[in-house]
Amino acid sequence: MEPIAVVDIIKREMKNRRITVAELARGLKMTPSSVKGMLERPTLQVQKLAELSVFFKYNFFREIAEKLPYAEPDFLSEQHAGEVMGLQKRVAELEQEVKILRQTI
Repeated sequence: MEPIAVVDIIKREMKNRRITVAELARGLKMTPSSVKGMLERPTLQVQKLAELSVFFKYNFFREIAEKLPYAEPDFLSEQHAGEVMGLQKRVAELEQEVKILRQTI
């Protein structure tokens, strides 16, 4: 798999929104030189990407996830399928019980 150019995505959003390095630095409470350095590195910390998402009001994580060649995990649905079915059965039983109690009252 080819690396995802996360920094390029950020630069694209900066360009589209006409945000300067200085404005981004103020928004992230960083120095402009630190922001420049961050934008020159090939990788980015997850926490910093989260801060950038808040600043831009844009979900960078979603865009990155869409570039990954993997489907949603189905282990959760398989893992909890029995539990969900059990809960659904219990809800049906309780609904029946409520119906009987209403008729009795």
